[in-house]
Amino acid sequence: MKLVFDFGAVLVDLEKSDAIAAFDRLGVDIRPYIGTFRQGGVFALLENGDISLSDFYDEMRKIANNPALTDNEIRTAWEAYLKGIPAERLEMLLKIRQHYEVYALSNTNEIHWTQSLRDFFTWEGHTVNDFFDGLFLSYELHKQKPDAAIFQKVTEAMNCAPSEILFFDDSETNCEAAQAFGWQALLAPAEGAWLKYFDENGRLRD
Repeated sequence: MKLVFDFGAVLVDLEKSDAIAAFDRLGVDIRPYIGTFRQGGVFALLENGDISLSDFYDEMRKIANNPALTDNEIRTAWEAYLKGIPAERLEMLLKIRQHYEVYALSNTNEIHWTQSLRDFFTWEGHTVNDFFDGLFLSYELHKQKPDAAIFQKVTEAMNCAPSEILFFDDSETNCEAAQAFGWQALLAPAEGAWLKYFDENGRLRD
């Protein structure tokens, strides 16, 4: 069995209101672009890898009608969306990986992933490679959940039958899309509720 985890809200805690407030302070209203499971507008382009970071920053300056906004101000505001990964989840990932192959599949963007590599997966001296056998990130694949193409891409890369994959995601739509492709899927509501699926040693409960 190969286990695939969503990132946002499953592993890392999110706080959309903090990002909205941070952009408000810059004079940018991002509410029309920010969804629960998927972004819109220029944020969607960044998440799908269809726009460079440089172009993203330029577009944000245009939206703000403020050419003086710096790249760092924009980046820091967007980083406010991610709050961190509790230690108990990181500890469990390490235990799980002793028994299963573990992967991440996320609709994410270069800013948030770079932030996570720097601030979250460095817990207790680790790196991201200690937690996962492989990473499937929307901005690198140019595909997003719940599109069938991303499940096909991941299945091919993992070189296994779809039925050998167990997927954890907080979106019912994404879980249903994975199941339609032949994966097994378990809904993993936010705040670490997926931990209940494992025993203290990191094995799946019956």
